[in-house]
Amino acid sequence: MRIDIEIPQPIAAIVSISVTLAAIAFVDHMTGFSVQASLAQGGETTQESIHAAEEDALRLRQQQAVLQKREEILRYQLELLRQERRVRGSSLPSAMAAEIDRSEQMLLDLLRDQQEAEGKILLTLQQIWEAEGRAIALTRSASLGQVNLRWPVDPTLGVSAGFGDAHYEEIFGMPHKAIDIPVEQGTLVSSAADGVVEEVSDNGYGFNSVTIRHDGYATLYGHVESFLVSEGDTVRAGEPIALSGGRPGSRGAGHLSTGPHLHFELIVRGERVDPMGYLPTQR
Repeated sequence: MRIDIEIPQPIAAIVSISVTLAAIAFVDHMTGFSVQASLAQGGETTQESIHAAEEDALRLRQQQAVLQKREEILRYQLELLRQERRVRGSSLPSAMAAEIDRSEQMLLDLLRDQQEAEGKILLTLQQIWEAEGRAIALTRSASLGQVNLRWPVDPTLGVSAGFGDAHYEEIFGMPHKAIDIPVEQGTLVSSAADGVVEEVSDNGYGFNSVTIRHDGYATLYGHVESFLVSEGDTVRAGEPIALSGGRPGSRGAGHLSTGPHLHFELIVRGERVDPMGYLPTQR
């Protein structure tokens, strides 16, 4: 069957159709150009958003992992206190004995009250992440100078938890992006390099820390019991900045501590790196 379609003024129709097709092609081209330009302009923001979302997801998984180990963490810290009491024996000063008694009772109460324990552990996690986040932001776009460090405390007893320590993650359920240097509670902590005190984070019995900005990098000193500097102070390498803490239940320790020690972080170009690669070799 043949169908004949009559088009009045065929030349005008052809011209009209051609103009319409050209217009559609132009709009498509401009739309594609607009999208590409938008991605080019906002690509960095998009990448930052993706990175932030990934960080949030990672932290949520870590938070869940830590809470699953809640009872294990509390019992581990309780044993640390009892071990310290056994080691010191009759030489334990009465003030320290009273502090350990108070800390033991606090941990026992938390073992009985799951909701309160989870709240305190989550609060400590948040305080740690916030301090680290601010230190990371300091160095993300900074021009890096030479990284020269000295030990912030005397490493006579070595390092109790290294960078990426598997045993630490097994206990607490989260990676260890620092080194823990065991020292007596109340040991003098020194700046690892020349710099400016960027942050003094006092959370009482939560996670206390000092962050120092150096030549394009930063150092963070965690679980400190008290502070000897203020924000904005200029410090020299070896100058006292705080007193160490870390005993569970003591000021500055928070609820994710491995006993008396200094938690020490090095942040370079927005990343936490192993300080051992920049510290003098232990003798």
